[in-house]
Amino acid sequence: MKTLLHVGCGRQSTEILPPFDFENEWREVRVDIDPSVEPDVIDDIATLSKIPDGSAAMVFSKHNIEHLESHVVPQCLASFYRVLGDRGFATIRTPDLEGICRRVIEHGPEKPLYRAKVYDEEHDVMALDMLFGASWEIAKGNRFMAHRTAFTKRTLFRKLREAGFEGVEIRTVPNGLELFAMAMKKVENNLFWEVTGRVQSMADVPE
Repeated sequence: MKTLLHVGCGRQSTEILPPFDFENEWREVRVDIDPSVEPDVIDDIATLSKIPDGSAAMVFSKHNIEHLESHVVPQCLASFYRVLGDRGFATIRTPDLEGICRRVIEHGPEKPLYRAKVYDEEHDVMALDMLFGASWEIAKGNRFMAHRTAFTKRTLFRKLREAGFEGVEIRTVPNGLELFAMAMKKVENNLFWEVTGRVQSMADVPE
């Protein structure tokens, strides 16, 4: 079975994962530094020291690289690259710094921008939450939720290429507040083309 490495998994449910066949073809391995979320592997996403080289077909990262210090991000992305097989790819979701800054200018930092359901609780989300971390979780003492850096399309693209990824594509999700990045270790014959049905073509470098 192919391994989907769910890094920084937290308490996120399997509903957020791609619609793969987890009965017969794929298995999810949950990795987190916080033992309280009961991951399969307790490890730091910056090093993934307990994950063997080339052992994953996909790295799934949803809203966790922004929790790292800026100088640690290159090490983290290099770790993503290391644990992937040559046909492997990573998907990364993270706040869009430019989009959030536009909302701050338009509406201020504390106006609720949308309502989100997080771990079976609903919360109003402000620009401050997207910049610095979910205030309601931090108020409970969960310091793992604090944000320590942020990315634009261009900075995330550059960091992924510098980490060694041959193919990188980044888009902004429809609400304009989040980046979705896809990074392939090798472009030729990558599993990404197989699971999505896309032809082998890459978008231009983001402006």
